[in-house]
Amino acid sequence: MMIRLSLAAAALAFAGLAVPAHAAESVGQAASSAAKTTGHAIAEAGRKTGHGVAETARDVGHAAKEESRAGGHAVAEVGRKTGHAVKKGAHKAKAAVKSASSSS
Repeated sequence: MMIRLSLAAAALAFAGLAVPAHAAESVGQAASSAAKTTGHAIAEAGRKTGHGVAETARDVGHAAKEESRAGGHAVAEVGRKTGHAVKKGAHKAKAAVKSASSSS
């Protein structure tokens, strides 16, 4: 009977140790799961923020490029008009010099 009692006591002791270990494992798993979920949520928020910033930067870059291109075209047009005016003035001056020298 002593052996059976010792065996029963050992079985009860083992069962008593197994329950807290199992409960601790469940708490650990829950904490791990919560941390993983939180980490994934933070990563997703960071990804969305990063994409938003990149899209804004692209829009700003494209707008700046377009403004720069328009400004460059305006400067080129002014240059063309100035060049034409100078050429036209030089042509008139050349004609005036030519006619003045022919009449002498």
